[in-house]
Amino acid sequence: MMTRPPSRPSRPTHAARMALSALLPMLVLAGCASPPVRFYTLGAPAIATGAVPVTASPLATATPVVEVGRIVLPDYLDGQDIVVRAGNQIERSAGGRWASRLSVGATDLITARLAQARTDLFVTDQPQPLPATWRLTVNISRLDVTRDGAAALDADWSIIPHDPHLPILRSRASLTQSGSAATDGAVATLTQALLDKLADRIVAGWPKG
Repeated sequence: MMTRPPSRPSRPTHAARMALSALLPMLVLAGCASPPVRFYTLGAPAIATGAVPVTASPLATATPVVEVGRIVLPDYLDGQDIVVRAGNQIERSAGGRWASRLSVGATDLITARLAQARTDLFVTDQPQPLPATWRLTVNISRLDVTRDGAAALDADWSIIPHDPHLPILRSRASLTQSGSAATDGAVATLTQALLDKLADRIVAGWPKG
């Protein structure tokens, strides 16, 4: 009896090979898809830098001007990553980002809080055509939020008058806050709470008049 040789598997047609080649990248991307990144701001609703409420009267020519310098942060914090500390380890969020560099967001927040508290001043973080009456510089040397919800901030700041006959006012503060740090939103809330406390300290120490 003659035996038939085993049949060879049919080779895919050129069209089938092309379709498979187009489908493979889509399958790989689908397998690697991750949740969308969420962006967080400091302050809600959004803060308008140096803004004056639309109902406010026009500023007088003699209104003192306060120029807020860009806040200085440790290098590892000054980006868009939301980070928490676990001992000596820094953990960066995979799905959460600040809407801008943290130093920019923090500067906007401090500027807005000072403007809200001192309506007799024109407070801005934008360059001015003439020297400001006062300059505010802020250095944050520590801004930690830990996994267990303990947050701490160490900062020093200077209020520098344009008038050389007036003294430079220097202050520092160590602030703490506790709460949840289970989500990126909770970390953002803790961070803002610390910066709000810092703004309150700066406002309380601002020279009168």
